[in-house]
Amino acid sequence: MRYFLNLQKQFLLFFVCLLWVVVPVFAQDAEATKEDAQWYQPEIIDNPEVKLLAEEGAGKLYQVGEHLLCVMEGTYKEMGFQHGKLLADKIEHIMKVGYFVKALWNRGYTREYAFEQSKRMAKYIPSEYLEEVQGIYEGVQAAGKKDITYDEVLLGATVPEILHFPPNQPPSMPATMPQSCSNFACWGKWTPDGRLIHGRNLDWTVSADAQDDSVLLVWRPKGKKPYMMLSWAGAIGSVSGMSASGITIGEMTLPSPNATFDGIPLLVIMRRVLEQETLEQAVDVLVKGPQTSGWNFVVGDGKIPSGRAFESDAKRVVVYTDNDPKESEETAHWSIPDAVRRTNHPINKEGLLDLAQHYGPKFNINVKTWEELKLILPLLKSQDSFQRYDWLGKQITKAEKSVDIRRAIDLLANGPVFGDDTLHSFVFDPKEQVAYVSVAGNNPPVTATRRPFTKVDLKQWFK
Repeated sequence: MRYFLNLQKQFLLFFVCLLWVVVPVFAQDAEATKEDAQWYQPEIIDNPEVKLLAEEGAGKLYQVGEHLLCVMEGTYKEMGFQHGKLLADKIEHIMKVGYFVKALWNRGYTREYAFEQSKRMAKYIPSEYLEEVQGIYEGVQAAGKKDITYDEVLLGATVPEILHFPPNQPPSMPATMPQSCSNFACWGKWTPDGRLIHGRNLDWTVSADAQDDSVLLVWRPKGKKPYMMLSWAGAIGSVSGMSASGITIGEMTLPSPNATFDGIPLLVIMRRVLEQETLEQAVDVLVKGPQTSGWNFVVGDGKIPSGRAFESDAKRVVVYTDNDPKESEETAHWSIPDAVRRTNHPINKEGLLDLAQHYGPKFNINVKTWEELKLILPLLKSQDSFQRYDWLGKQITKAEKSVDIRRAIDLLANGPVFGDDTLHSFVFDPKEQVAYVSVAGNNPPVTATRRPFTKVDLKQWFK
């Protein structure tokens, strides 16, 4: 009898999985036809006007088209001071009126809780970056913003971890799978001349005014090569960046039960990646950590060219190359030569099992082993994260040498990768030291990929 019931259970799971897979396939075919007819091409601004707005020591603030660009140079503390002084008004706005107020305090996070967790993470921040935090604080004070505290400035380095979990609660798995953030890097056979092109959407929220204080930050640290990040006033890092050494990086949230506040904050570890000279050195930074929450990363190196995908949390980091045998049909995925892409789910078996054990009971499915999980893997294909991953792979491989800058931008603005909450979007061309950048609009909010992409030539600041 038990054997018969097990057969029934397996048949039921198979039938449910079949419905979840077959029905979306027909839907996707219909959507593909509709998509071709509605393909959106964002405007590209190739020659934005560049204006010098202000100077502080070796630091300079520019207007590049509609974007602010702040160049900092010197020691870490000197760079922090330049940042704080040049962007004092923006820092005051984001901390006292804008994003901090709307994303944190108005949503129930207490200052006591946020500052406490921030200080926990600060124990893992290398000393040079804490010197930069102190420099930002002294810079805003010198600009007359006496109401801004050191704790608020430190929060600019740690806020992503805090906002990834419910107010005033310890780290935990999200209630539902994230429907946000996509990254891809391709090179070799897929780009016209073989160069690496890296595209990324930051899907977060366009309703809390973070875009009002967006700024391109360029660091020129003493003794190191320059690098830039698409960031916000008061932050000492970001989730998107490119270096003069040709390193590129983008991040995506990864649901994980192994999350903690006891690790290097996301913004700092991503910045450390950009300070490396080679892809292998960048890999080493992410593998050694220590990490905090669950993050997927795509990292590229335009010099080789090549890229890596990462699935990481506080307990494990799994690294994938292009055409990686770990990314296979066994886990319902498929790898590509000369390309890597990721969205918001894991591909490694342990990570998939974590997801199944957490979210499975919501569908009355209880999974304990990999063999049981394999029966329900087709369910994954109905999820938004997988559909973005799958679509990107199919678009990249439609034709060899087809992913140029125009095509890369279009991929971020169409299909399931398009989102109405994209805070910023970029395409990086590290060989040419050029970034194509779009930031969400406001009043009313407009998702980034429905706004123009501005070409930012970084050569003069990457010397």
